[in-house]
Amino acid sequence: MLLTAAASCLIAVPSVFPNLTYAVAEQTTVVLSQGTSGTAVTELQQNLQSLGYFTYPNATGYYGQYTVQAVRSFQQAYSLPMTGAADGTTRTALSRALVKKSILADAKRYIGTPYVWGGSTPAGFDCSGFIYYLLSKQGVPVPRTSSSVMSGMGFAVDRDRLMPGDWVFFGLNEPGVASHVGIYMGNGEFISATRSAGIAVQKLDSSYWGPKYLGARRYY
Repeated sequence: MLLTAAASCLIAVPSVFPNLTYAVAEQTTVVLSQGTSGTAVTELQQNLQSLGYFTYPNATGYYGQYTVQAVRSFQQAYSLPMTGAADGTTRTALSRALVKKSILADAKRYIGTPYVWGGSTPAGFDCSGFIYYLLSKQGVPVPRTSSSVMSGMGFAVDRDRLMPGDWVFFGLNEPGVASHVGIYMGNGEFISATRSAGIAVQKLDSSYWGPKYLGARRYY
């Protein structure tokens, strides 16, 4: 469990994206399963392909064994029941995974942006401000708060179950106290606003960050 206290990445400001709405689709009661076909299946296959789960050369619009396996693989990765059917929970998780893919693609555009305490704009970011800015741009509602507060949001994710877009937390000032947050990118890397290098990609298990790692949360 993450222990939290006052953090180095901290400031409260009004939202600068007041008109954006949550970009993630609401859960649907429609279940897509083996044997169904149509445009909804085509869209499902394209989304799974975008995330690397559907490996058939092209979307067919038919829910066959390739689609069943792709859905199962996605469900396994996100700790969902491995039914092979795309129910509302699975399709919502898929939509959110696509949003997080967009967030990470956007995050890379700011590599080298300087660190500014309390910053939440491209003029300069602190660690929590960077995440606030990225999520807000995608219409994901998140409060502008500190890394310590963020360490209690969403739900905990084991290190061996990390997925791109999860938040990773570190104790830089004292052991067990969250004072830095980044976004996991996959392949053991995360991106965050650091005092020394600004926005930068780091290794989760590096000699500096590894011993300071506290845990991870999945916010949406």
